[in-house]
Amino acid sequence: MKKLLFFVLAIMLAACKKEDAAPETTSFFLSDLRPRFFEHLNYESPANVAQIPAFLQEMTQTYNKLEQQYKEGSFKSADDLENMRLMGMYYSFYLLSLTINYLDANLTYESIAVDPKQGYFSKLASTEPDFRQREMEAMIERGRQAASAAVNINGFNDKAYGFYIAVRQIQERLKGRANHNNPVIMDSVILYAGRNLKDYSIFPNWNILMSMVTFSNYEDSLNTFKNPHMDEMFADVNARLVPGSLPDLGGKYPEILGPIYRFDMNLKKTDWLLSQHKPLSADELQQLDGYINTMDVASNYVMTQKKPLLNSWFQKPTFDERIDKLNQLKTYRAKLAEGSAGAAKPELTNYLNSKSFRKAYQCYSCHKTSGL
Repeated sequence: MKKLLFFVLAIMLAACKKEDAAPETTSFFLSDLRPRFFEHLNYESPANVAQIPAFLQEMTQTYNKLEQQYKEGSFKSADDLENMRLMGMYYSFYLLSLTINYLDANLTYESIAVDPKQGYFSKLASTEPDFRQREMEAMIERGRQAASAAVNINGFNDKAYGFYIAVRQIQERLKGRANHNNPVIMDSVILYAGRNLKDYSIFPNWNILMSMVTFSNYEDSLNTFKNPHMDEMFADVNARLVPGSLPDLGGKYPEILGPIYRFDMNLKKTDWLLSQHKPLSADELQQLDGYINTMDVASNYVMTQKKPLLNSWFQKPTFDERIDKLNQLKTYRAKLAEGSAGAAKPELTNYLNSKSFRKAYQCYSCHKTSGL
């Protein structure tokens, strides 16, 4: 009997050792990397910027390891597959964030580079022609691959698809340094945002806000109302993205960023209207009144219903700047009503192109201590 018991224990110990040697699951990503992820998106912190190469390596090595295990069929449970999807989304999101901030001149190539002598993603020597551009393109291509793979892991996922088209939009922006985006890609982002706006019950609500963030590069003509598809999405924004309409998104700052993004779309539309260099017709004055009213409603909601949250937002100064622009518009409109045809138009274009305006669209702006 003792021999039999010893034999059974030996088999159990062997099984435990075999189990210990099994491929690492994806769950450690949630407990280890995820809690540290969003702090690394704070590019206003010199300490965080200094850590970019090391964190980029850590994220890449982690994703590469899990990707290989996934391809080998090591992940079979629904939880492991979903965690693999999340890892792909987070990894592509980090590469997207680095690229956007590089394009917006918030980060230099040197601050991102893992190895100054050889491309971490392209494997090219730094002496190769146009090395930095080719290395950045290789990095965002890796982000595209991760985002694309995440879409259909464990079944089609709409939020992952939102990540994918956002990456593609920034990938095309990187290729065209004069900000000439691929119109097909840009239109796909607009149509995706419009589709999400039409029915909150079917698609993840947070994707609406994420899609709108891709429009922050206002210098690009495809990202203004020169793009005819923008009008349809603009109508959806004003009809459906009303303050207080979005249910709880699992974090704090989306509750104020939704109305702020709606405010910004109307500010852009107003700038487009005023840039036509002609006296406004009666119909155009009525449109202007509508845009000003929409901005008023959105900003008043944030200042009254979400006042504690607004005051806790570390990017509150960029909100105050928006209110200043709105007040300038109100003064301008009042002068027009008085018959002052020569009233000076508020300066909006430079502000919409400024780093200060884009601070609300930085990833960390939404995710700092947000719980997302």
